[in-house]
Amino acid sequence: MKRDYGLCLWTFGDIDFEKKCKISKEIGVDGVEVQGDLSQSPEELAAILKKYDLKVLSVTPENVDISSSDENIRASAVQYFLDLISWAKNLGANRICLHGDVGKIHGCGDLTKDWDLLVASTKEIVNKAEEVGLQVVFEVLNRYENHQILTAKEAISLINEVKSDNLYILLDAYHMNIEEACPIQAIKDAGNKLGVYHVADSNRQAIGNGHSDIRGQIKALDEIGFKGPIIMEMVAEGPNPFTPIKHGNYLDVVVNYYKESLRQLKQWDEMKVQV
Repeated sequence: MKRDYGLCLWTFGDIDFEKKCKISKEIGVDGVEVQGDLSQSPEELAAILKKYDLKVLSVTPENVDISSSDENIRASAVQYFLDLISWAKNLGANRICLHGDVGKIHGCGDLTKDWDLLVASTKEIVNKAEEVGLQVVFEVLNRYENHQILTAKEAISLINEVKSDNLYILLDAYHMNIEEACPIQAIKDAGNKLGVYHVADSNRQAIGNGHSDIRGQIKALDEIGFKGPIIMEMVAEGPNPFTPIKHGNYLDVVVNYYKESLRQLKQWDEMKVQV
């Protein structure tokens, strides 16, 4: 089964977009996940991506609060995503990522109200995306980043409430390492609603640098017939991965993580084909 392999451009830090694309091409990925910065021209970014023959595998959003109990904040967040949909379409993307406000670890104190606001916002965003032919994947985070949708089963509950065939799940091996009792089972639970899989080891570094059973997760993807992209999302060690680190230049470290991990992923693909 041929899948696209990619990486998240934000992990390269504050460097020029074209340099990010050049590095991605040198690493050997099929495509990238682009940051949804509405201040940038999507047409100009698309031209750079085309220059390096890179697909837009997904668009990751800026940090906004779609379930805020403050209606002005929530409305602004939803409008950001409505604008992002048009922006992503002009970029040439086929999907956008949706998630809660990273850093918001508690709601308004009323769990039912928090949930209803999340569902209402998600419906509005998904409906607009469906009109223009964009898939939406809801990213499952962890308790240290958000207080809602922390497991695959919770994401499925959201999909059931939104009632749209256009809403899928994004599972991330790093987040699952924190929240899921069994990440392999979480992948199986997501089944045909899994739209994107983010991969990094338990410490968000290269495959093999931590204790997660990434090979087992890849096997689970094969078992459910996952055809979506595998997107690597890895960072260097430390609380601020964009600062100088003990073992060398941050960017060099991350590039090596991606090269090593892509080599491992493709090796597993080869082994599967031979079997």
